[in-house]
Amino acid sequence: MEINNEKAVIITGGSGFIGSNVARLFVESGFNVINIDRKKREIPGVTQYPFEIDNKQVKGIVELIKPHAVIHIAANNSVPQSVVDPMPTYTDNVLQTISLLNTCVGAGVPNFIYASSSSVYGTSDDNPLGPKDEYEPTEPINPYGRTKLICENIIKDYADVYGFNYANLRLFNVAGSNAGKNGYQKDPLVHVLPILVQAGLLEETFTINGEDYDTPDGTCVRDYTHVNDVARAFLSTAYYMFDQHENLTLNIGNNDPVSMKELVSAVGEALDTSIDVEYADARAGDMTKTFANIDKAKTVLGWEPTNSIQQIVDDEIKWQKTKIKKR
Repeated sequence: MEINNEKAVIITGGSGFIGSNVARLFVESGFNVINIDRKKREIPGVTQYPFEIDNKQVKGIVELIKPHAVIHIAANNSVPQSVVDPMPTYTDNVLQTISLLNTCVGAGVPNFIYASSSSVYGTSDDNPLGPKDEYEPTEPINPYGRTKLICENIIKDYADVYGFNYANLRLFNVAGSNAGKNGYQKDPLVHVLPILVQAGLLEETFTINGEDYDTPDGTCVRDYTHVNDVARAFLSTAYYMFDQHENLTLNIGNNDPVSMKELVSAVGEALDTSIDVEYADARAGDMTKTFANIDKAKTVLGWEPTNSIQQIVDDEIKWQKTKIKKR
């Protein structure tokens, strides 16, 4: 395989929900895209290597290709599962990241882009309901968020010593699909919007965990961000790093917080139905509110989201309908 090194990027987790959309956009932008993921997924223009990140063959791939950037998206990303069984989350998120960084340093990879998370913030006691900015203290309240913060710090330490550039992108509740394609992958579903949409389509009861949060309607609030907007953020970050050779830590969110009750209403309206809701206890590790201050991303990258919560819901519905048809 002939690789144009100046336009080659390696993406980990490129078979997943976020990764597949990032890979697609980089291909469309003229990059040679290599996907390293334990699951193979055919994406036009993407070269597939179905390996674990710590596989010895990955070292050979990175050294052979010498990509201009490695984009590390692969992760174990369920907050509830990290609470009840943290071992897989720490193993996948921390140990695999260290292995990948060691490989990148050995191969002289100049740019490393990391998919971090809004979970690194936790719920601030001083400002529990306001937007989070990159300078706010990081106080994660669940194992998933702690793994993301640990990796951010490891990346900074490595970059200081080994001389590569990095970007930590703190993603806020990525959702939706690419117009009904490359949507949410996990089965069984573990994230709220896919679960809610499926409940609406199948006329099932949806469970809201917690109704006495310190929020206007008592339910937790999230800043849902369209996966296409997130993919654009990765591309904009790559171009910025190639030109400026500067390190970044950025919030990537929609800047439009939505409560669980509001989300149920949005899905019900899109489906022209009334979704049956029941309430259960709040789950351990769930934050009261995630809400991104994205001023820095706007200023530094010239990036901002373009999709409303209605578009996110509509594209999630399109994707879930394709999944249900295959049952």
